[in-house]
Amino acid sequence: MIANYRRPLLCAFLTLAIAASVLASCAQAGPFSVYLTYPGDPSTTITVNFQTSKQDRETEVYIDTVPRRGHKEAYARRVEGASTSIPGLPVPRTIHYATLDGLTADTTYFFIAGNDSAGFSREQSFRTIPAGDGPLRFVAGGDMDATRLTRKLLKVAARQNPQFAIVGGDIAYANGDVKNYRKWDRWFANWDRYMRTSEGHRVPIVAAIGNHETNKAESEEYAERAPFYHAYFGRQADATYFDRTFGSLLALVVLDSGHIATHDGEQKTWLAEALARHVDVPYRFAVYHVPLYPSHRDFDGELSASGRTHWGPLFDEHRLTTAFENHDHTLKRTKLIKNNEVSPEGTLYLGDGSWGVKPREVDKDRRWYEEFAAGKGHVWIVDVSAQGVTYRALGVRGKVLDSAETPAPSRP
Repeated sequence: MIANYRRPLLCAFLTLAIAASVLASCAQAGPFSVYLTYPGDPSTTITVNFQTSKQDRETEVYIDTVPRRGHKEAYARRVEGASTSIPGLPVPRTIHYATLDGLTADTTYFFIAGNDSAGFSREQSFRTIPAGDGPLRFVAGGDMDATRLTRKLLKVAARQNPQFAIVGGDIAYANGDVKNYRKWDRWFANWDRYMRTSEGHRVPIVAAIGNHETNKAESEEYAERAPFYHAYFGRQADATYFDRTFGSLLALVVLDSGHIATHDGEQKTWLAEALARHVDVPYRFAVYHVPLYPSHRDFDGELSASGRTHWGPLFDEHRLTTAFENHDHTLKRTKLIKNNEVSPEGTLYLGDGSWGVKPREVDKDRRWYEEFAAGKGHVWIVDVSAQGVTYRALGVRGKVLDSAETPAPSRP
């Protein structure tokens, strides 16, 4: 009986101890939550981001193509950056960022980041994206949080040695509320610990916005509606939608499925122009949060229907290769779809965001557009080459739960 009474107390103590450990790591004097994003061409640019628990503004990154073991004076290049903060945050916190340009494609770089006041990070590394038609590998998923499942799938993802990661929204589940800053601390702590390749390289992030990045503030201002996403990922672009080209094989459009920007209006105009710009790129992908073809929620849900109305015809016109969808907390692969019908010339829709949150159930009978659907936590591993694209959904043990292929486009 005594043991039974003690067990809940022990569990509570361990939970508090883990939380205290995360908070202590974020209260340190030195830089923490170091992560990488792309401000432009992933072959030649990268942004080093980090945080400090002081109200300091100085931002420095020292970088070289050979390891220098943290000795500042030994690095070939020093880059000054800038900083920002999140209004209303209940703790001292500064977000620092420095954009590195003029990098060489397909090259390993070593760096330290910080300032004289807070100190500097330990030496870390990343590798730029190849510039030509060399093979690419990335991981994709969404709806993460910082759960036990998240950690398991981060380990699975890192073991695949991806060159970058696409996160399709609902990242830390902080709901745009400054009081929930610890959720982001836990998310970054997990990313820092687990998302490194076998060579120790950091995995850069391409992040889309989801509903759990936003709050209900009566404002149209991006920074007020999504304070964390704006502060942490705002260097990707001025808006919540943007595009990136990876080498000569892959173009990616990152979209906002109605959380800050609507499907229509300026975003729709921009999307048409972006897809037209990339018409000659062999593979054209999109990532966004709310699925056009959901696997758990209602097919006629407002945001899904709006996406099909405003984006679907553009995907069809410009022959989008694949769309990475999220939000439903399931695993899904559709048939090829064009004009809301199954078509061999259509787009493949993969999803549906279960990279850490508890998976939801899917319909017992498949919907007309589904090729595969299951309530399984997973992360997508995508290999892109001149010969085609392969997609594998890996579960918590690294087992392939589903897979697909896209052949290389025929040349005129």
